[in-house]
Amino acid sequence: MIMNQATKETKETKKTKKTKKHLLFSPLWLGVVGFMFLFYLGSAQAEFYKGHAEGWHWYDDPSAEVEKLEEKEVAKKEEAAPNDPVIQMKALRATIERALDKAILYPNDSNVRDYITLQNRLSNQASLFANVWQRVLLENPSLDYSLVHPTNTLAKQVDLDNQHTMEEEAIAKLAKEGGLFFFYSSSCSYCRKFAPMLKNFANKYKISIIPITLDGQFLPEFPNSEIDKGQASKFNITMEPSLFAVNPYTGKAYPVSQGLISEYDLRKRILDISQNFIGGS
Repeated sequence: MIMNQATKETKETKKTKKTKKHLLFSPLWLGVVGFMFLFYLGSAQAEFYKGHAEGWHWYDDPSAEVEKLEEKEVAKKEEAAPNDPVIQMKALRATIERALDKAILYPNDSNVRDYITLQNRLSNQASLFANVWQRVLLENPSLDYSLVHPTNTLAKQVDLDNQHTMEEEAIAKLAKEGGLFFFYSSSCSYCRKFAPMLKNFANKYKISIIPITLDGQFLPEFPNSEIDKGQASKFNITMEPSLFAVNPYTGKAYPVSQGLISEYDLRKRILDISQNFIGGS
């Protein structure tokens, strides 16, 4: 009895499996599965073509994401500081430049009028700035650079006179407390041009000058020159002519000029070094 029941259950189980297998491979079931596969494939293709910016790449470009983030950050900063004058000025310049480009590329009455309007706006703002600048200087003269370094003719002449007086004092102190070392070569064209001016300058202000020839040949202005015996190496002479101010009281030397210079520049150089040279330690 028990064996018959087990045999019956086994037969029913086999029948059930056979039925399920038949259903699994039945035309109706296969059609449903095929439809679902085609629907999924169509959806995937649609999503791919929506992302046309990706091109034929199967990954997202990280640099593009970074650029988007940077643009968002810039936008946030601009929103956070709408009254920032730097941002406002950049925007105004960009607007004017855009209007100019548009007027040049498409020169009709409207475009040219728009550009002129924007340009006049900027000019008016600049004029307002200049007026305020002038008023502030009048109210605060200590800020006026032109009062210390005048530009008008009369004040400029006073400034030049003061400069000349200071140069004269510096040259007189150099003549009293020191002298000049002049290094030259007879074959140097710049030396031959510089020598007459230097000779007249030294005679005028009674400055002691020791000329040193580097090639053993003398210039007409300095027939009693000394021949270089290591002085050029000590002074590290690399260019001719070279002029040094020497203070025998301190034992220090200061370069005045390297190469050919005018008397005007020579006076200025002596004034420049006078604070260190005269009575320097």
